[in-house]
Amino acid sequence: MKFLTLKQIEEKAFSLVELMVVLLIFGIVSASAYSNLNEVDSPLTNASFEVPHFLRLARSRAISQTLFIRVAPSSNFRISTSSSDSCTGIMTSIPDLFLNMPNDTRINSTTWSVCFTPRGIVSAATNFTISDQDSRAKTVEVALGGGVRIQ
Repeated sequence: MKFLTLKQIEEKAFSLVELMVVLLIFGIVSASAYSNLNEVDSPLTNASFEVPHFLRLARSRAISQTLFIRVAPSSNFRISTSSSDSCTGIMTSIPDLFLNMPNDTRINSTTWSVCFTPRGIVSAATNFTISDQDSRAKTVEVALGGGVRIQ
């Protein structure tokens, strides 16, 4: 068994300054990651992912089933769908295609609707706002071509 001398140990070990710098960098990265994780868990952030996804799902169903699908809020907390042979015809509810808004979020206006054609386009561009209990809001935009984005 070979023993190291004190000089050999000092040459191979970390200095206190190096150790403190590594701990400081680790602390900064950890604090940054924690603050970003708080934003991901926000109800408004969750809603801003779920609502566009739901609209895209309704659009893809209109295309795949060659139907006209109308998407409209049935309350400030639920978005429902219905189908028909045209956007102006009598609509039949689609019971398995709806979205309940995430907790602590709501749709600010219930007067809008979007009707996707069998080609996935809409007759008129539509904007509506979703908000959370802290009065923060995001706008959902549905373009004429059927694309959806959040601002």
